[in-house]
Amino acid sequence: MKGLFSSIYLISRIASAVLNLIAIAVFTRLSSREVYGEYLIGFAYGFIAYGLAIQWLLAAHFGQQTREHAGRVANAVLMMGAMASAVSLLVIWVAVGFGLLPASVGFGCSVILVGLAVYFLANEIGRSQLRVVPVTIASFLRSGLTLLFGSVALWKFHSSQALLLALSLAHIAAAVPIFMVLRRSIWADGFVLPTRRDYLQIWKYSWPLILAGGAAAVGTSIDRIVLEGFFGAEKVASYGVTLDFIKQSFIIVGESVAISYVSVAKAHHGDGSEGEARAMLRLAFATTALLAAFGIVFFLLLGGPVFGILLGKDYLSATHLVPWFAVANACLILRAYYFAQVIYFTRSVMLELISTLVALFVSIALSFWLIPLYGVAGAAMAFTITQVAALLSVLVAPSTRRQMPVDLPRLAVLALAACGTLAAGMAVTAALPVMAAAAVNMLMISAVAGTLLVRWDMFDAGTIWRRLSPFRSQVAG
Repeated sequence: MKGLFSSIYLISRIASAVLNLIAIAVFTRLSSREVYGEYLIGFAYGFIAYGLAIQWLLAAHFGQQTREHAGRVANAVLMMGAMASAVSLLVIWVAVGFGLLPASVGFGCSVILVGLAVYFLANEIGRSQLRVVPVTIASFLRSGLTLLFGSVALWKFHSSQALLLALSLAHIAAAVPIFMVLRRSIWADGFVLPTRRDYLQIWKYSWPLILAGGAAAVGTSIDRIVLEGFFGAEKVASYGVTLDFIKQSFIIVGESVAISYVSVAKAHHGDGSEGEARAMLRLAFATTALLAAFGIVFFLLLGGPVFGILLGKDYLSATHLVPWFAVANACLILRAYYFAQVIYFTRSVMLELISTLVALFVSIALSFWLIPLYGVAGAAMAFTITQVAALLSVLVAPSTRRQMPVDLPRLAVLALAACGTLAAGMAVTAALPVMAAAAVNMLMISAVAGTLLVRWDMFDAGTIWRRLSPFRSQVAG
């Protein structure tokens, strides 16, 4: 890609992942399992509130924004986001007032809602405008400030509420660079209040996404909420920290695909360049499939050593569930960051609503069935089967098969490469001591995945490799 946009996005996500890893290591050593479990439950409730109030507006902005009306659409989305957040906060505290929610849960919901709303609205507008540098800086700041503020909060107060507040403040502060750049671009002539027509345009396109956002948030959080209800917050701590690290690892690279390739494909589609749009989508599919496949291989081969170093000994009881989590999150990024993006090429959001409702019903049914019987293993099974069902519900739709190309030759190569790497890695694990096997497997995964990245120029790897050729020749000489 011109300007190496995709490689910049990926590097920023990798840096964020490293900081997230450090944050998990620090937080699980500064907090007890009970405090960290309460934090995860508080975040889950806050994420549900955010999903209902804000998530739909992100999709609405991406689906409706154009180069000609970027400022108007962004302004309308921000105003609707402010109104939706205000209504949600009112509902939360009315529920607290009537005794339906504990005040601690209401506080956690409120601060997480505000923090996530500010950051992700800014991030969505910035990435849609292809503002690479501020979005990259914001991503890095979010992870860095979460580590800094969260560590201070746990060190000084050792409470889940303090950690939730720290997380919210980190998100708000991280959004500042994006707003500063937007102030000099789409808002250079001032912030123009949206018209009634602007609001109606967004509402007509995206109202089903309100249900979809809420359903998605509940569907991805219900497992830990039910687990906490039956077994307590301490059980949620080890389960949640293991699942969340794997999920964030997959999502970070999935977001890079959506930002780097799907955004550009949508721009080509809006300009009427369908050939260029489909070429970009084929590359997006192959990249997402590679990340999903080798993500599974990585966690199957290296999950034990990674979590043994990452987590305190009190948090290791769920590491046997890593295979379930890896498969589940591979399905999640294939659906969310590739196939579900079909809504931006069909001008219809009903498929997203159907997919999230399928996930919601499957998740609720399986959580209340499997978790009381099998505990954390039941939660892992429920989460995994839910993600498989959500992916299948998108794949069977005619619009998906028509609009979102699948590169079968590359998919076959990926499957063979991933299976071969996994088989070789299992043999290495059986033959060598744990840490030696981990080092060999890390090198092998990097070599195989890196070769495919360079050959297919994913995240500009081929372009960077060719630009380094003269330097490599000089070194070799």
